[in-house]
Amino acid sequence: MSNIIDTIREKIANFQLQRQLKKQPHKAEIYNLQTAQNAGILFDAENPDNLKIVKTLVNELKEFNIKSSALGYIHKAKRDDNYIGDQQYSYACKKDFSFFYQPKKEVISDFINEPYHLLIVLVDKHLFPIDYIGSLSKARFKAGKTGVNNEMFDFMIELKNGVGLEELKTHTLHYLSIINNK
Repeated sequence: MSNIIDTIREKIANFQLQRQLKKQPHKAEIYNLQTAQNAGILFDAENPDNLKIVKTLVNELKEFNIKSSALGYIHKAKRDDNYIGDQQYSYACKKDFSFFYQPKKEVISDFINEPYHLLIVLVDKHLFPIDYIGSLSKARFKAGKTGVNNEMFDFMIELKNGVGLEELKTHTLHYLSIINNK
């Protein structure tokens, strides 16, 4: 029963999302690691290992003088005590969204409205709240894994099934270092 409700809920939310996207179309501007000044990182924070990967990514971006902020989504009703955010890392969970996935938390709206040069989405499965945030993000150049939500991204990395987020991070950085590099 819950699965049917979730399916209907997601379809209605997707309809609302598509209406919002028509009002604010995204026009990609190509940025790479040499030209970007800031980056947003959107990731699945359910697995604690993913946070380690994101922290490594933030440190690697610092080497290119790219200031970054990360927003992790926890697919639970409430956050655990070990998910405490700061100015660089923020977390959202199910209760931070309305029934139809509209953000209720200011930090989510701020992340969406920040005009990042790069948005790096580190997920390997479909999570509608991450799709919602990434699709509405005002980031200028969006990168992520193919097959998650191809309409969201300006640049996609295709990986074999079963390859983890560490590999996605490595490939994303590699290609962002060589793309449009003259």
